Amino acid sequence: MEIMNHTAYSVITQLELLVGANTLTKKEAINKIFEAYYGIPLNQVISSKSVQIMQTYISGQRRISVPDCLIAATSLTTGYPLLTYNKKDFDFIDGIIFYK
Repeated sequence: MEIMNHTAYSVITQLELLVGANTLTKKEAINKIFEAYYGIPLNQVISSKSVQIMQTYISGQRRISVPDCLIAATSLTTGYPLLTYNKKDFDFIDGIIFYK
């Protein structure tokens, strides 16, 4: 996804990676990577869309995590395609377009 010639990411993605960084060196490396990209902050539109996604898709047979709802909502509200290795976590959400 491009915003003014910059690759963009949901700040939730950065938080998810930082959760797994159990050393200062790993945290610094993650932060260094994200310095080169534009972080899309959460806002009211993204928040509302994530609630809508949760209400629409959560069921006894399907689970969607809060971070994934926020990431999907960011993609849907900005119109930028989603780059992920876990398409199965998002492919059931109407309107999601994956980065090729």
